[in-house]
Amino acid sequence: MSRKEYVAAIDAGTIGCRTIIFDTAGHEIGRAYDEYLSQYPLPAWVEQNADDWWLTACNTVKRAIEATKVNPEDIAGVSVTNQRETIVPVDKNGKPLRNAIVWQDRRTVPQCEWIKKNVGADVVYRIAGLTVDPYFSAPKILWITKNQPEIAKKTHKFLLVHDYIEYKLTGEFVTDWSNASRTMLFDIEKFEWSEKLSNEMEIPKEKMPTAYASGTKVGEVTREAAKSTGFTEGTPVAAGGGDQQCGAVGVGVVRLGRIKATTGTGTFMLAFLNEPKRDRQKRVLCSCHAVPGKWVMEASIFTTGAVYRWFRDRFGHIEKQSASQLGIDAYELLNDEAEAAPIGSGGVLVIPHFIGAGAPHWDPKARGVILGLALGHERKHVIRAIMEGVCFEIRRNIEVMKELGIKIEEMRITGGATRNPTWNQIQADVYGIPVAKGVVEEATSLGAAILAGVGAGIYKDVADAAEKMVIIGERRMPIAKNHGLYNKLYEVHKTVYQALKQANVYARLAEFTV
Repeated sequence: MSRKEYVAAIDAGTIGCRTIIFDTAGHEIGRAYDEYLSQYPLPAWVEQNADDWWLTACNTVKRAIEATKVNPEDIAGVSVTNQRETIVPVDKNGKPLRNAIVWQDRRTVPQCEWIKKNVGADVVYRIAGLTVDPYFSAPKILWITKNQPEIAKKTHKFLLVHDYIEYKLTGEFVTDWSNASRTMLFDIEKFEWSEKLSNEMEIPKEKMPTAYASGTKVGEVTREAAKSTGFTEGTPVAAGGGDQQCGAVGVGVVRLGRIKATTGTGTFMLAFLNEPKRDRQKRVLCSCHAVPGKWVMEASIFTTGAVYRWFRDRFGHIEKQSASQLGIDAYELLNDEAEAAPIGSGGVLVIPHFIGAGAPHWDPKARGVILGLALGHERKHVIRAIMEGVCFEIRRNIEVMKELGIKIEEMRITGGATRNPTWNQIQADVYGIPVAKGVVEEATSLGAAILAGVGAGIYKDVADAAEKMVIIGERRMPIAKNHGLYNKLYEVHKTVYQALKQANVYARLAEFTV
């Protein structure tokens, strides 16, 4: 091994930024984390100060280097991963002209309606692989253009979070294909900004950063950035990737047959594709992968782990108090209760649509359901039913992907929910395929570190690096008897949602929502 034997990943998420240093075998050496604030000018508006991203990046890099005692000269490369879709306009000197508009922001509904009318949802889906939704970047740019034309006029580039941090590191205005493919302006088959979408939305392509394949060396750490971060001047910087694509790389979803599910507040599923695919019903989306020249089919489920947290916070007071006294996490006690419940939760069924249904339903009026309760049921039945209900939602998206001809042989799992071995086994039993968990929990950061290693020339490509750096720890195989039982309950789960929707129950309930 050469003298330079480490790679650094800067992971700028929605709540904060972490820097993790890895060795080139995929082992975490050390980390640091800082949070930054979101601002809410109006209830449905979410903004962040782009300078906060850079400040926390600098602070976490310095602390990670100090904590690990790694010589900065031994860091072979750096890359960035990020919350996707968030956009900030900057001038020619890279100075932000206003706060960034965050992916969660919902102010752009009128812009989305304009896009549907003047461009067409089918056109956007065919070229960009995305639905028309405030989630994505283009409507945010249109909002700035309409409501703050003086800022739009001064804008040199519209940058994503990854782009801004990499500009501060290198002085180059760059993005990567995986992030660009979440803007609603990128041609995911040509790997370039779409002439048609840019023209019809009147967003000049020249105002977007140059897009590179993830893992491409796009510059080096400048003298100024070296002083701010503690990196060595001249350290190679590689184009990174969106958090979900990097998370897929970080658990080895780099070849056909593998799919990943990251379950935290919600669940994000990505299946590896050798060629782009479309769904006529637009139930799932297609984006560029952080593996150059490859794609992912994506499904987003809004409330999964959030429902478990809801139960903990609203009904888990005993567990929270006991956990505090024992010095453990309250989830550990809840997990033990779930393990004590029978498969199928004694007939209790949970549909976890607590803030509406995401993929494949895309039903904003849907709400959570707890069905089948009897006087003999206990808390353990409801806890396990939450886990099973989440898995049924994930399975529904697996089936949609299979309908589209996507080969799925193994599920790779990441996120906070994977700390629960009971839940991991439930996943295997519900899906009927092996479920594997990586040793490194921060798979997104590991994915960015892999890209850094490729950009630094340590590995020949992303797939090669992933096979060497991703270490699988726990692997769960489906138990045939359990899978058979879950097949029956899954059909009930689907029937309940369809029956409520067809009977217009969700819409009728909506008038009572305050």
